[in-house]
Amino acid sequence: MAITKTDVDSLPRNSVLWDSGKGSVVGFGVRKQRRDAVFVIKYSIDGRQRWHTIGRFGSPWTVDQARLEAKRLFGQIASGVDPGQAKRDAREVTPALSVSDLCDRYMEVAAAGAILTRFNRPKKGSTLQIDIGRIERHIKPLIGATAVTEVDAKVIKRLIQDVALGKSATNIKTKARGRARVTGGAATAARVADLLSGIMTWAVDEAIVDKNPVHGIRRFRSEAKQRFLSDDELAVLGAQLRKGKDQADKAFHPYALVIIELLSLTGCRSSEITKLVWSEFDRDQHCLRLSDTKSGYSLRAIGSQASHLISKQAVIEPSPFVFPGAKGISNYQGLNKEAPRLFASAALVGVTCHVLRHTFASVASGLGYSDSTIAGLLGHKGRGVTSRYIHRPDAALASAAEAVANEISSKMKIEIKR
Repeated sequence: MAITKTDVDSLPRNSVLWDSGKGSVVGFGVRKQRRDAVFVIKYSIDGRQRWHTIGRFGSPWTVDQARLEAKRLFGQIASGVDPGQAKRDAREVTPALSVSDLCDRYMEVAAAGAILTRFNRPKKGSTLQIDIGRIERHIKPLIGATAVTEVDAKVIKRLIQDVALGKSATNIKTKARGRARVTGGAATAARVADLLSGIMTWAVDEAIVDKNPVHGIRRFRSEAKQRFLSDDELAVLGAQLRKGKDQADKAFHPYALVIIELLSLTGCRSSEITKLVWSEFDRDQHCLRLSDTKSGYSLRAIGSQASHLISKQAVIEPSPFVFPGAKGISNYQGLNKEAPRLFASAALVGVTCHVLRHTFASVASGLGYSDSTIAGLLGHKGRGVTSRYIHRPDAALASAAEAVANEISSKMKIEIKR
């Protein structure tokens, strides 16, 4: 049957639906490769099969308008005109769009919230800054002047190789007390290629290019990090937190000590604790109601020990943050410097704040909790509709959070307080 709006809305990714039945146009279809559905036609010229993109579903292309456009194009084809060649000829007249210009357009759309993540949410500000850094320090210097229409597999492979070899490496001053040390490497090259693939997929959806040249290009994939603290290392970390000073007898910032202990006891991401505001803390239910995590809103059971730690913090008006910054109304910014210094002072090699999250999960697994329970404790995105209507941790999850926190407190030799 003929394609309808409902058909387009329900079209799964990586699929094509062709018009058929009464009122249909043979050769007219809709294709969805990633996020957006795109109207296309398939035709033959000189015995060769070709595809032509009409446009992305949505304003101005409704199903009916796209079908009318398909009829017009097939009329041209019948008279010997190749719409694909006409499009290429038009590009030759119009100045070629460069990769640099394409990246600027993409970031403008992304900043407006129109580029969605795999959680179907706009990219966060921190992610946009990372994207800008990869564009400005790798993509633009290496292939920014290249016309988008000239980017092919060969160009992409050379970009990945150049980034991996450090050809875009630099050391530049960014602000009064900041520097950007860009080193490159295989992992960075992979992340740059991933970003460029996203930009090119958007360009396909916008009918700027016909296909994504990054698809199918092999790139480095690192093994998932398995680092977590052993029982002995947890004891060392606990001792370092109690000492509160480094080997040179220089004190750590009080907020850093509390935040690291909270990360150990809750399994939260560092940003979830450093940016915690008082309105997200429920002392009575021993939970956090995080409004803006990596996967959106998250209800997190934390146990009484962590709840006690948060309750001890002074409320400093007018800041809404549990750990306010020294200047203005912002959160504490010093963890990225204090945490490495603390771990180094405790001789904990290869340890970051995220390792504490791995450690929490490892301890929970050691206590016999299931993967689904551990996922709930860590705040992994729930896939069920019911999760949207839950306003307090269930008894099983609250009990698990308490048990894991107590086990970690015991290993760190921290006095348990409620």
